Amino acid sequence: MSATPALRDQNEPITETGHAVRDYWLLEPDISYLNHGAFGALAKDVHDVANNWRILMERQPSEFIREILRPNLRKTADFLGNYVGAQGEDIVFVDNASTAINAVLRSLVLLPGDEVVTTNHAHETVLRTLEFICERAGARLHIATIPFPIEEPDDAVDAITDRLSPRTRLVVIDHITSLTGLALPLQNILDECSERAIPTLVDGAHAPGQVNLNIEKMGCGWYVGNAHKWLGAPRGSAFLWTQQDLQARVRPTTISNFISDGYTAAFDWPGTKDFSSYLSIIAAIEFRARFGEEKIAEYCQDLIIKAADYLSTVLDVERGAPNNMTGFMTSFAWPGKDKATLENVNNIRLILRNEYQVEVEPKIINGKIWIRICAYIYNEMDDYKKLARAVQDIVSKDLISQA
Repeated sequence: MSATPALRDQNEPITETGHAVRDYWLLEPDISYLNHGAFGALAKDVHDVANNWRILMERQPSEFIREILRPNLRKTADFLGNYVGAQGEDIVFVDNASTAINAVLRSLVLLPGDEVVTTNHAHETVLRTLEFICERAGARLHIATIPFPIEEPDDAVDAITDRLSPRTRLVVIDHITSLTGLALPLQNILDECSERAIPTLVDGAHAPGQVNLNIEKMGCGWYVGNAHKWLGAPRGSAFLWTQQDLQARVRPTTISNFISDGYTAAFDWPGTKDFSSYLSIIAAIEFRARFGEEKIAEYCQDLIIKAADYLSTVLDVERGAPNNMTGFMTSFAWPGKDKATLENVNNIRLILRNEYQVEVEPKIINGKIWIRICAYIYNEMDDYKKLARAVQDIVSKDLISQA
């Protein structure tokens, strides 16, 4: 069979930023897309690599699945491991962070009276899964309340450590929260748990591509990350890293032929599916390398802070987080007096998209409407100025109440 697909021009640097590079993505040209964190956005070159993987598989499906697939999955794991600071043999692939969280939590053995701690910023899927496993085991789920808006990182550390007890068997903590966009002081939290010998599961759905990772040095038991958000791989690509002495306990959510053959073998074959999203992770990382990781981080973080300061000033609203808890996402309060209902949140999203060509993520947080915004390498300040004008227009015309 022919050589495996690779990225075109993978060594050619891309020196521009902002709207000048929009054409590298498949995004609609007129939309100010400020919601990269929701579902990612696929670059054209990475899309082409994924499509070429599918073509390669269809040329000889039996040969591909039986002989070519697993070596390339392991090659991808090694490549990704080098990027996130881990050994490829400790990394397995899943479709999304929720699948990985389920695999870990449903593999645990909890007893009546055991306690599990997470936070009020945890993703809804994680909360529902924790409720399920705790109810089934007769264990208690404790929700640490991290204040929002938040003033300093220690507020998050204190909120979690206050809920720990001798009965705590697991802490599930976000690296960067989906709900609010907070970059939590993860290492401080992990260190506190380590001192108490409490295992930790990190939901890093938003971290790869946003944070410089060195997973092996963190001291967590499990780390879950999406590749299809900030990293730029096709949707349906995520990973689970498991500390080696815990791997024998973890089973995939789908039990298939190789469940008895060890950690990587059990996960590498969940059954017949399209594996092109996993196999395209290398192309996604190589595409980012054309910009440079340091350049991406510096540009996006500088842009989101400038955007947050601008929006909070122009709209006269509060920000959700200080600069030292801001990655490539943050939130600001909705300036209108509209009630915090799901209907109003959806109306804000649709009106901004359909009438003003701006895509953001409105949320209800602590009984109020907040707007989560993102910054990526294809955004620039004009996008946020456009958002500010749109919000001012919507509020002045009372469009949400009329919708």
